[in-house]
Amino acid sequence: MKRTLPKVAQEVLKILKKDRTRFYSTRELSTYFDVSPYGIHQAANELRDWGYVIEEGKGKSYRLKDLPDVLLPHDISENLHTRVVGKEIHAYKALKSTNELAYRLAREDAPEGTLVISDHQTKGKGRMGRGWLSPPKVGLWLSLVLRPPIPPARAPAISVCTGLALASSVREMTQLDARIKWPNDCVIQGKKVAGVLLELSAELDKIDFVILGVGINVNQDKQAFPKSLVKKATSLKMELGEEVDRLKLLKLFLENFEKVYSEFLQNGLERLRRDINGLSSLLGKEIKVRFGKKTLKGEAKDINEDGGLIIRTKQGEKVISAGEVALL
Repeated sequence: MKRTLPKVAQEVLKILKKDRTRFYSTRELSTYFDVSPYGIHQAANELRDWGYVIEEGKGKSYRLKDLPDVLLPHDISENLHTRVVGKEIHAYKALKSTNELAYRLAREDAPEGTLVISDHQTKGKGRMGRGWLSPPKVGLWLSLVLRPPIPPARAPAISVCTGLALASSVREMTQLDARIKWPNDCVIQGKKVAGVLLELSAELDKIDFVILGVGINVNQDKQAFPKSLVKKATSLKMELGEEVDRLKLLKLFLENFEKVYSEFLQNGLERLRRDINGLSSLLGKEIKVRFGKKTLKGEAKDINEDGGLIIRTKQGEKVISAGEVALL
């Protein structure tokens, strides 16, 4: 695991960003932050290690020459318009799984809205024990710690809420026809562009915490996907024909998610269902759902208050809370 950018380096970066035309002397920075000159030198090296181009001038001075495409706490929190989501941020170059670290932080009492994000996951988690391909610098791989005051039976609705926030954010930023594929995916033209994974720690009638894992394929090229996924998965870059600003998309998603999540906690899915249904890729279509060893066929009709999918079958209406869905 590679740690997040140290606090001193983050603070030095703020200063260097203020005026990228001038050199800041080691003595000036050392005095300002009350750290040793060696501490400033270390901070500059840390920034270089993350991809920032730091130019060294005469008399041991530094200037920020170029910015990398990285996701750091200061950059994420800057002008982030949320009250709770993302107020505590843990950002890494590489992790096995953001969900895994977020789960550990939640058990250590991390507050609601804590964000864990990594440029690369070596063992990203997908649904049903599958992996999630998470190469460096092309996607958004993140997890949020949530502590919703709801019974465990209503937790699946959080997946649907996340799908709404994802589809809305992609549509707003790219104008692509992003849609919600119940229960955990965001798709464009039927191909998965983002996925959601919920992990719960709960008692019979009470949720201790929920780990909301989100993976968004942003700037992958077609060659980045194995042959087994080429017909099933896509990226925003592949659909749009140009790269998408990951940081901007991340902030937009966090803001949209907080709005949707807050509405859900206050009023359930009642006021959200019209938007959810309007962006659904399934409703009104014939589908089959596999859950366990069973398969159910019918017409996708609606989403209930707990986020379950209502299906009209020959035997009447059925409600499914989880499963693998495919169009017929």
